[in-house]
Amino acid sequence: MFVFYVSSKIQRRRGLFAPCAPPWSYNCPHTCRGVYRVQCISEETRDSKQLVTSLNRTLWKTSIAGSHVPMVYSPFLESMQNTLFASFETVQDYPLPQLFASAQSQNKPARIESWCYQCSKFRKIRLTYLDAGLAAQVFNAVWYPVTSLELPILGVDFLSFGGKNILCVMDFQPLMNDQSYLDKYIQPLHPIRERYSDLAGRMSSRFYDENRFFSKELLLGRFDSTKPVYDRLFPAFREYLELYIELAKKTAEDEKSRPIIWQRQCEYDRYSAEKDPAMSLFRSYFGSSWAYRFVYEFLFENSCYENKRDEEKT
Repeated sequence: MFVFYVSSKIQRRRGLFAPCAPPWSYNCPHTCRGVYRVQCISEETRDSKQLVTSLNRTLWKTSIAGSHVPMVYSPFLESMQNTLFASFETVQDYPLPQLFASAQSQNKPARIESWCYQCSKFRKIRLTYLDAGLAAQVFNAVWYPVTSLELPILGVDFLSFGGKNILCVMDFQPLMNDQSYLDKYIQPLHPIRERYSDLAGRMSSRFYDENRFFSKELLLGRFDSTKPVYDRLFPAFREYLELYIELAKKTAEDEKSRPIIWQRQCEYDRYSAEKDPAMSLFRSYFGSSWAYRFVYEFLFENSCYENKRDEEKT
């Protein structure tokens, strides 16, 4: 998920909220409306010679705009990576096409870097950092459990525009809405969220339906400076992440759940890709072609699957 909240003045000036066209409206040979089990990723991106490892790649030490501009969310990305490797014995690389691993804007001072991993409990863990100097700092991460786990998807969106328009969202994004599921996986967040009243905001309905893939216990904070990002958000982020990993470790796998979990994860990708307002931001920095492929072939790569069981997916 990428969730944006900035002032209407900034929206108009930057065009961040221009509506995103659905995938079949693009002239793209990899769209798959109504097609079963046709993957979006094109053949050239599958060429092993073009794949880039996520292991041993680190985030830039300073912003593209210079050392005077803080990399606001670098401690969060590094903490998440360190926690992942400390929590699971075998974390494997999920190689990325060079096209998605990194990119640099040709017309503005901006760059983007992504990492992707997999382990025994998660089939895909992706992290992305966009650095456009003071204009924009963005950290996004999504953890997809293996389809034998009914665990929610972990979603993180931390954004800063101009250092004064800051939105931070983190959630256990539920795959089901029945009460027993919510009691098991969402209710444990409540005591943590209660300790951070400044992170207990409500999701805007402008782009997303808060009842679809969002929980009532999501962390959501809006700030006009970076101080609460470090003083309040960081400890809450750590607690949510640690609880999520704890739930993953103690939740038993159920092979019979694979079809429904795979279906729901595909629905999550399709819904997120269609609703995601980040497409306009990516277009403004990296061009329409790259932005479309990044969203539909990497961020939400299963949005181009029909929502049916893929028996080969784990």
